[in-house]
Amino acid sequence: ICPALHKRLADKLVEDPAAQIAEQDFQDFEVHYSIQCQGTQLSLSVQYPFLAEVWSKGVEALLKQVWQGLPLKWGADTETGSLQIEVDAASLGEDVALRSRCAQLLATTRIWLLIGPLVDRLRWLRDAAERGATAAKRAAPGNAAADAAAALGTPPPLLTLHVRRLETCWIVSKPDRVLVIVSVNLDDEVDVALGRAFCQEFAETGRKPSDFTLPCSFNEPRDVPSDLRGITSEPPPNVGFLTLTLSDQCVRSATEERLQALARPVMTFRNFFHFHLKNAKSYLHSRLRKRLDVWHKELTRARRERRPGQELRRNATGKVFVPPPREPPAA
Repeated sequence: ICPALHKRLADKLVEDPAAQIAEQDFQDFEVHYSIQCQGTQLSLSVQYPFLAEVWSKGVEALLKQVWQGLPLKWGADTETGSLQIEVDAASLGEDVALRSRCAQLLATTRIWLLIGPLVDRLRWLRDAAERGATAAKRAAPGNAAADAAAALGTPPPLLTLHVRRLETCWIVSKPDRVLVIVSVNLDDEVDVALGRAFCQEFAETGRKPSDFTLPCSFNEPRDVPSDLRGITSEPPPNVGFLTLTLSDQCVRSATEERLQALARPVMTFRNFFHFHLKNAKSYLHSRLRKRLDVWHKELTRARRERRPGQELRRNATGKVFVPPPREPPAA
């Protein structure tokens, strides 16, 4: 969520519908917001460069679902990557909960744009798991596995998306799970080694095969994941490929809110990655500065023992002289 945008929306939609807010722009990672108002009418413009790729792959359906019941007028122009939203603050009535919900949902528009395609695939996995379980219960003895597999149907095709700059996302649907493969790229070549080490540790730390947490695997650039071999012709990322798996156990009897909660950390992993990468760099730099400070103090305190004849000094002209003795520092 964009805190600054949420604050402006709350001022207009929750606190005072008659409040006049100056036109402002907000940058929330991949999405650019522009807000303006006239009277009780509020207009929100959302610019997302990759709107054309995600709009028909689950985003439009998700927006209709999460904004259902709100007095919004909205439309999308996929050619320009623009989403226009209008709301009349007076039409929200006196229900404070409805006003707060409207401000919250509008401020999280970026999240809906990112998770829409994955929520659509998770919805298919949930429905397929329910069909398989129902078919297994109705099957004759000994035919439960075959009937359940037949009831699952054909998985949706592989989905290739560009959801942000320098990142490609592949969503692979299988009968019992959904794989999300993300290409990890970094602009700074100095950070590549640190980012690769972070991804390896992220994939291996805390892995428990006994529970239903998100299994994760990491592939270096030269080792393309098996699900992408022969499919993608793009140059490999400089850090590698990170694969996140959502099994059918995660989505059994899941509500729509549960599906959205599962998709959110997966599709916003890049923010998590950059946050911890910057923290790791800051920690390494602070340790290095501390070590250098200690080394510098020890170096300045170190003095060589005076050698015989070292009392004599020679100036630039070659004249030999005896320097005056140093006075001890004042207490």
